[in-house]
Amino acid sequence: MVRYAVVALVFLVGSASAAAYDDYFRGVEAMRAGDVKLAISSYSSALTAGDLAPAYVPNAYVGRAQAYLQTQQCASALADVNAALKLRPQYLDAYMVRARANGCLGNADAALADLNAALAISPIAPLYRMRGDFHWYRGEFAPAADDYAQAFKLAPKASYNLLWFAISAARAGTFDATAFAKKVSALDADDWPAPLLDFMRGKETVDAVYKAAAEGDAGAATNQKCEADFYVAEWQLGSNAAAAKTLLQQAVTECPHNFVEYRAAREDIKRVP
Repeated sequence: MVRYAVVALVFLVGSASAAAYDDYFRGVEAMRAGDVKLAISSYSSALTAGDLAPAYVPNAYVGRAQAYLQTQQCASALADVNAALKLRPQYLDAYMVRARANGCLGNADAALADLNAALAISPIAPLYRMRGDFHWYRGEFAPAADDYAQAFKLAPKASYNLLWFAISAARAGTFDATAFAKKVSALDADDWPAPLLDFMRGKETVDAVYKAAAEGDAGAATNQKCEADFYVAEWQLGSNAAAAKTLLQQAVTECPHNFVEYRAAREDIKRVP
C-alpha cells in the first residue's frame, strides 16, 4: 500500500510537470504562429504552475515579455525581463528584449545600457546593427555610423549595413567617399541593393537606381521602389531637403509596414524642414 502511494505521488508530480512543459512549448509555438494572446496565456500558465524546470523559467519570462511588447504592454514586458535576468544574469536575449521594453517606455539611457551589456556578452553584427538603429532614431548619426561600420566589418556581405553606414556618416559629416568606394568594391555584387551603393559612390544616377528597382517580379519591384525612395531621400537630405521629403512621404505610403525603411521614413520625415 505504501509503495503504491509513492508511485501515485510520482505520477501526479510528473503529470503536473508535463503540463507546465506543454504550456511552455504551446507559448513558443503560439509566438511563431503570431497568436500573441495564446502565447501570453500559455507562458503565464507555465510560470504559475510552479514546477517548470528552472532552466526554462527565464526563457518563459522572456517569451512572455516579447508577447507583451507586441501588444504594447511595455511595463509588463520590463517586469518579465527583469525577472529573467535575476535568474540568469548573462542572458543575452533578455538584455535585447529589455532594451526594447525600455525604449517602449521612453527610458532611452536604460535601453542604451542594455544594448551595451548585450554587446559585452556577445559583440556580434546584429547587436551592433541594433545599437546603430538606436542611435540613428535618436539623431545621433556619428555613433550610429560607427556601429553600422562595425556591423559591416563583422558581416562583410551584409550590404544593408553598408547603406546605413553611408546615410549615417553623410548626416554626421564624416563620410569618406574613397574608403566607402573600397568597401563597395569588395562586395563584388551586382544585384539589389548594389545600384543604391553605386549611386552613393557616384557611379550611378538616380534614374539608373529607379530603373534597376523596377526589375524583377511585381513584388520585388514594389519592395525595391520603397527602398529606393528611402535611401535616395536620405542621401539627398543634405543637398535637396524638399525632394528628400517628397521621397520620404512616398516611402511611408508605399513601403510594407514590416520594412525597417517604413518605420525609418516615418521617423525621419519629422526631422525634415
